[in-house]
Amino acid sequence: MTKTSFTRRILPLLAVSILGLTACGSSSVVTSPSDAFTINGEGYSKDDLNELIDVLVDLGQITKQNGTIPKADMDSTLQVMVKYQSYLQFAKKNNLEESAANRSKVEEQAGADENFASYPKPLQDLLVNLNLASLTTSEMKAPTAGDLEKLYNKAPASAGVLCLSHILVKTKAEADTALKQIADGAKFADVAKKVSIEPAAKTSGGSLANGEEACNSLESLQQSFDGDFMVGAVAAKPGVPTGPTKSSFGWHIILSHPYDEVKDSVASVLKENPGAALLAGFMATSDITLNSAYGTWVSATAKIA
Repeated sequence: MTKTSFTRRILPLLAVSILGLTACGSSSVVTSPSDAFTINGEGYSKDDLNELIDVLVDLGQITKQNGTIPKADMDSTLQVMVKYQSYLQFAKKNNLEESAANRSKVEEQAGADENFASYPKPLQDLLVNLNLASLTTSEMKAPTAGDLEKLYNKAPASAGVLCLSHILVKTKAEADTALKQIADGAKFADVAKKVSIEPAAKTSGGSLANGEEACNSLESLQQSFDGDFMVGAVAAKPGVPTGPTKSSFGWHIILSHPYDEVKDSVASVLKENPGAALLAGFMATSDITLNSAYGTWVSATAKIA
């Protein structure tokens, strides 16, 4: 590791997603004026956020415009802190221990960074803790098959994996008709082949498989798919066609496949990075709320509007 790589993973703006986290669930705002955000009722104060912002301004990582913090910079900082505070709850729930050996490793990496010693102590501590969280999460093991099935059946997003098909049409009326056909006994794939305007649907039956994998990580979908589509996808229960959901492309009927149909792919996708996927799943089922002064937490995309 080079002398500057430790800092490069975090700054500027703590904008790199070092935990690889995402969030989804319902969009909401927090009402307490003293909290910047809350996660499952536990608040992170505006005072703490402002202290961090001041440090980043002093370091030149954020440049005020007309005396205010640019929204993009505030959003980036908030998102990192929401992810970290979520990790703390996730680690406690899952009995994850931050080992002394890993902390020593991270501190050694920090010490090799030529800029690290010049940072204020609170920022040094945060950078170490963020990197330690990333390392601790990366070592997490996948759940047993039984536990994974329970997570998926409760809500596929809680396992950090989604296995989707969809039907795309131009109007809500067409979507309603397609949904009724499925309710009346037609197979989802057959309706998709017949009416979906997505070109690939004629052969795929609307499947959003990733190559040979029927499933995708929640994180990858949130990074690449339309945000309005993701709202419907995250809400979909296994085996229950959901919609109509409107996106920038049209109207969708979304199917989250039943566990028994996709269990091998769920396990395969999850094992690539169990900790990151399960942490994303934890956030998917958590109540994350944002102070309205900063916007609205759009949880299906893990972004701030």
